[in-house]
Amino acid sequence: MKKKKLFILALIIFEVNSINAQKIISIEAEGNLESPNPLECISLNEVKNNNNPVDILNGMTKCVQAKEYQKAARLFAIAGVYGKYDTFRVKDKTAHQAILMLQENMFASFDENQIDLIFQSIRKELESNSESLGEICLKIKEVGEPTYHPTYMIQHGISAFIDMKGNGLIEDFDAKESFNLALSNYLKCK
Repeated sequence: MKKKKLFILALIIFEVNSINAQKIISIEAEGNLESPNPLECISLNEVKNNNNPVDILNGMTKCVQAKEYQKAARLFAIAGVYGKYDTFRVKDKTAHQAILMLQENMFASFDENQIDLIFQSIRKELESNSESLGEICLKIKEVGEPTYHPTYMIQHGISAFIDMKGNGLIEDFDAKESFNLALSNYLKCK
């Protein structure tokens, strides 16, 4: 019985060492999660419709670092709307996780206190039927539909590594309808 336990222990140790010896290789396509115009901590009405969600989340991160949580929550809102809009127009469904990856990376850079404070602000600013949500929805509508090409998302998907034909977007895409849908689905704007 002791020999059997010793043998199992030796196998486990061998397996752990084998796993630790393996090299992890990360391959990314050029443009994956790219921020061509990173923002500073700005107010929502300063965002332009050529800023992609990566640009906007960079600004949000700077707002959290500056302890400007209301601005951060509002930038989070428009980044989410633009990201949702991009999932409607990007053909490769494997690329749609780009927004979640961006948000995960961003929140990983905050400490627990910062996370608590930003979540409090997000809940307050984006509360259903609140005055602040109505204001945020109106401002995002004023900024308008995205005009950037969603390279950050397209290059995040599997299509970036295979022979992709076209520009990565769905043909006959209805921009106006999709923008309104992103506003109502993501933020519950009326």
